Amino acid sequence: MNKLLKLSIYIWVIGLVLCAQAKNSPNIILIMVDDFGYECVESYGGTSYSTPNLSKMAADGAQFNNAHAQNICTPSRVQIMTGQYNVRNYTRFATLDQSQFTFGHAFKNAGYKTCIVGKWQLGGDENIIQSMGFDEHCLWNIPGATKERYVSPTFLVNGISVDYRGQYGPDIQQEFAEKFIRKNKDKPFFLYYPMTLPHYPFQPTPDSPDWDPNRDPYYNNTRYFADMVEYLDKLVGDLISVVNTNGISEETLIIFTSDNGTDHRIISYQNGISVPGAKGKMIDDATHVPFLVYWPGMVSSGLNIAGLIDFSDIFSTLVEVADLDVTSDVLSKQDGTSFMPLLNASKKEIRTHSFCWYMERTDMTDIKSFIQNKDYKLHSDGRFIKKKTDRFEKNPLNDSELTAYEKTLRNKFSKEIEYYNQLRPVRIPYNNSEPIIIPGKIECEQYDLGMPGVTYYDKTKGNKLNGFWRSDDVDILSDKNIHQITDTEKGEWLEYSIEVSSSGLYELDITYSSLKDSAISFSVNDKCISGTIRLPSTAGKRTQMHCLEKNLYLMDGSQILRLNIEKGGIQLDSIKIYQK
Repeated sequence: MNKLLKLSIYIWVIGLVLCAQAKNSPNIILIMVDDFGYECVESYGGTSYSTPNLSKMAADGAQFNNAHAQNICTPSRVQIMTGQYNVRNYTRFATLDQSQFTFGHAFKNAGYKTCIVGKWQLGGDENIIQSMGFDEHCLWNIPGATKERYVSPTFLVNGISVDYRGQYGPDIQQEFAEKFIRKNKDKPFFLYYPMTLPHYPFQPTPDSPDWDPNRDPYYNNTRYFADMVEYLDKLVGDLISVVNTNGISEETLIIFTSDNGTDHRIISYQNGISVPGAKGKMIDDATHVPFLVYWPGMVSSGLNIAGLIDFSDIFSTLVEVADLDVTSDVLSKQDGTSFMPLLNASKKEIRTHSFCWYMERTDMTDIKSFIQNKDYKLHSDGRFIKKKTDRFEKNPLNDSELTAYEKTLRNKFSKEIEYYNQLRPVRIPYNNSEPIIIPGKIECEQYDLGMPGVTYYDKTKGNKLNGFWRSDDVDILSDKNIHQITDTEKGEWLEYSIEVSSSGLYELDITYSSLKDSAISFSVNDKCISGTIRLPSTAGKRTQMHCLEKNLYLMDGSQILRLNIEKGGIQLDSIKIYQK
């Protein structure tokens, strides 16, 4: 056999392999825009903005008419990446618990080329992106990329902070995403694109008549929201065009959605109704988001799907579509169901209800939740809503007017809320669900997340000073980014999850202030390990004191360290614990 024939056969075989690979491992593009309710899209009846590319995506693919995110940014980002309701794993705003298994891990483990482009806002440092399973990234709102996102932004690009003076941020990130697609068109890839548009601040785009690349990056005017919507629509159309022109449309599943409803400063019109933005609220318009699917040859065009879905379903769907190998432990924590049966019309519904759990602040005292189906919604505070007749949820149903069906449904919903709420861990370490490493420093205000009597005990009701920091009863004094536990009384306590590197005696440096002599102690598992530590008056000045009279004996491994107030009046800043 001559060399040319051998080469031809080789190329033919490789081509068959690649085709088989494409069929079994389709490309995935997941686009999630920022603060964009379904009322803004023309195919959903929106009349305030021009969205021809989104409308075409709906016409050429599928439109879900009952899709729900969470009501605000971080909760949705955590849920979409993990497939779990927030009640299981949400820790605090702008944070993703780094112990979580994400769809980035799943695709990376399956041999996909992976990329994330857009807005991060999930904590960590420049190393977290790779640790979450992404090969490449171009990100805003991550260390190294903290300037405003639109005019002259700074992005973290594959670990390097890059300043784009005079340029438009969404264009930079779009170019990065398109380049990733072209580079990996012959191999399976996963592109997660949490777009920055059209989030506040509302500014002109390069298509606006008064675009100015030298404009103040923090300039804001709501009249530019329409321009930003039209620009995101253009970017989505451009991305689909790149997929089509590179001949991979039938091998690529594209999903478009939004992280929550529209900004409260924006009023839009939908089917003749004035719709105020509801981001952050608990009404339907806060969570009801556009959800479009484009996959020629696999998803029929013009599908309008009434079946209820939520963000937890995306993880399960991607696992099924890409045949990802996910452990039984991960699967057991999933709250979602694949919505492929809705796309192939084998089912009309995949779920009977959807659950939303929202913790507004960094504690467990300001929690809201609801459960809903397409027609009804029950809030955890007892409000029962008929959604079709009360879109803005101003007229909860009275018990006296409920039909037999509605009474049964309400009781069922109530039991479901109880079930889901029980999934919440009793306590979660404050520091991104990772224990504080000892030797190390404990910031006193970073006590574990949990309920009263579980992770803290405070005798006075209400946070008297800085409830913006945490909203539980522990009083926190904040001044110039220094946070101190204050208004302390004998018998109060705080707990901290710690990881001790080795057993032995540890010394203490305690930073505090007080107007009178005070005292504290430490215990582990209700066993005192320090005795009483006296803290003399500092005349109100913030002072660091080396504890000479007592040492802590700590066992290696994970422990719950309790700080006990033995004599009140002290303001506690931090405690440095180091080995003797």
